[in-house]
Amino acid sequence: MTEALKTTEQRTKTVVADSQFSSRKLREQLSTHGVKVVIPYPANQSKEKKTLLRMDKYFRTHGPAYERQIYNQMGAIARVNSSLKEHLCLERHRTRGLERITIHALLCMIAMLLTAVIALRLNRPEKTRSITMLAR
Repeated sequence: MTEALKTTEQRTKTVVADSQFSSRKLREQLSTHGVKVVIPYPANQSKEKKTLLRMDKYFRTHGPAYERQIYNQMGAIARVNSSLKEHLCLERHRTRGLERITIHALLCMIAMLLTAVIALRLNRPEKTRSITMLAR
């Protein structure tokens, strides 16, 4: 984790993750670098504190409003990642090396954004999410 923070040159402000990644070591390590941690505490951790972000058995978040808002945005991020993998060949890429994969991923994201812009300019907002459907 320390190496990832060095790579981003301390630009990381918030880390959001599922409760499976909840650990004191991770929270302390990120906090020492000034990173805000938004990870729900599992039921077996820090039971005495009531103001922590938690998730119930129906996957509803409870806790501070700011942290709930950030955590609830994870679904949108997961959908974008899924779309990138499915439509833009990021699941089975043929490039090797971190720099080349980063360039490939950024080009894929640019293609995805351009598709949305073109669909909106053509007055076809229903086509903003699919590169292949825009051609039809």
